[in-house]
Amino acid sequence: MGKKAQILMVDDERQFSSMTREYLEARGLDVVLEHNGISGLETFKAMPFDLCILDVKMPIKDGFTLAEELRKLKEQIPIIFLTGELEKEQRIRGLKLGADDYVTKPFSMEELFLRVQNILRRVDFREEKTVNRELFRLGNFEFDPTSRELKLATKTFKLTAIESQLLRLLCLHENEVLERELALKRIWGDDDFIRGRSLNVYVSKLRQYLILDPRIEIMNVHGVGYKIVVV
Repeated sequence: MGKKAQILMVDDERQFSSMTREYLEARGLDVVLEHNGISGLETFKAMPFDLCILDVKMPIKDGFTLAEELRKLKEQIPIIFLTGELEKEQRIRGLKLGADDYVTKPFSMEELFLRVQNILRRVDFREEKTVNRELFRLGNFEFDPTSRELKLATKTFKLTAIESQLLRLLCLHENEVLERELALKRIWGDDDFIRGRSLNVYVSKLRQYLILDPRIEIMNVHGVGYKIVVV
């Protein structure tokens, strides 16, 4: 990327978050650090950001509530959650908010940097690619991975970066099995078990869009992966 990515990090744990900011800035990112959701929201309103890193458990305003407010201001802002929670309900809530990734505390600073880098690379690629744009036809739907738009007649759905990448992989494997391991590695860079549970949630979200055309089905292939079929 030609310019430094602008990152908003909101974490009430002051010492480690300050060290994390220094590490990320040493790796070429521009990081603004806030320690509560209220100041984080105000800073987000005042400056342009490319990605947000939000701690889930914070006093005054938790990370999930802050994420909802940020998405009202900028719908497609990429978000990484920092969480010590592994309960299914917590993961599901974050995914429903459109989380692009999550990192479980305690975490490696290098791992967080790589997660940020992967998301920024994915978003930049989708936004800047203008030559030889891919367009997919799925029944009555038209899907543009570059703009992340899924269109049906007068309806247009703006997909998150992960939803778009997953749907693109399914389209590239239309009427064929998309293996879970391949999808996980292409989207998140690994095939971690917990991220596999996340993949199920994103498949369900895509089904909610595609249900408007009854000819389209995303099938579970037990123990292997998924197949998108248009009849």
